[in-house]
Amino acid sequence: MKTGLVILREQGLHETGNHPENASRFPPVLERLTGDSRSRTLPVFESREASVEDLLRAHAESHVENVRVAAGNGPTWLDGDTVVSPESFRVALRAAGASLVAVDAVTDPGGDLSSAFAIVRPPGHHATSDRAMGFCLFSNAAIAARYAREVLGIDRVAVLDWDVHHGNGTQDILYEDPSVLFISFHQWPLYPGSGWLDESGAGEGRGFTVNLPMPPGSGDIEHLEGFNAIAGPILEQFDPGLLIISAGQDGHVADQLANQNLTAAGYHALAEASARFAERRGIGLAALHEGGYNPLTLPLLDHAIYAGIGGFAPDLSGDVPAPDAGDPGWVERLGQIRRIQSRYWHL
Repeated sequence: MKTGLVILREQGLHETGNHPENASRFPPVLERLTGDSRSRTLPVFESREASVEDLLRAHAESHVENVRVAAGNGPTWLDGDTVVSPESFRVALRAAGASLVAVDAVTDPGGDLSSAFAIVRPPGHHATSDRAMGFCLFSNAAIAARYAREVLGIDRVAVLDWDVHHGNGTQDILYEDPSVLFISFHQWPLYPGSGWLDESGAGEGRGFTVNLPMPPGSGDIEHLEGFNAIAGPILEQFDPGLLIISAGQDGHVADQLANQNLTAAGYHALAEASARFAERRGIGLAALHEGGYNPLTLPLLDHAIYAGIGGFAPDLSGDVPAPDAGDPGWVERLGQIRRIQSRYWHL
């Protein structure tokens, strides 16, 4: 499974000040991953600027213009969590563009990559069709999915989101679209309050939104059971032509914004399981960075994911061990999820 890296050199120009989502998160990540890419002779791609047309496949024109104007007049806050500065609009275009570069790399019929990991900020999965929120300006995953559908002609695209917060923006954009399957692992209850298990799509998209609201305290075992029992079988039945992952790491045991107990080994296992699915199906996998707010653990976690999609062994030394918390209520929750999703899928 040959993988590649997509980097956004301009990420530091999106200045957010003293904010959990800040420019200091990524330099150690990029140093570790680009160094590993060189040692393994894996390709490193530069981001490109997405066009406004690319954004409009997922967002209202008024939203795109609002972000552009607000950033130009910045620094300013778009809501209580989301700040923009004068270069933020351009950086957000390049973040979306990096996601498209990743999609192009893994769908190129003349290429040899099975996966790519785009290290981008600002993140995207909370941005709805008409609203910036939760540190996010534009939904990179939804933009990439619609690009794959409408430009590359891929019939079915799957988006797997394992950020600890529900990807409400991605869900909002894709909720009535049967050509894009959206699966979200997230802590519940937690910001933004959406993502309960009965949110399963609307109209022609009914059944194509799959929420796995994980009880607080869930860790590697619970997430892998959720993948093997729910997400994996549904992905097999949906049979996508491309898999996009919203790869947040804020469910890690040492992340300060949530209460989950995932470890680096757990993230590696989730990435590896996703890559094995894509390899069996002969499809590309594009992983896009989302959350993850502990700068001390992010290089380790990103490397674990990179190794998982690339099929090589990660260095997991230095990780924080998860507490032995016992069953956080997952067994009952898994049964609830299975009952809901069995209306649409064979589980």
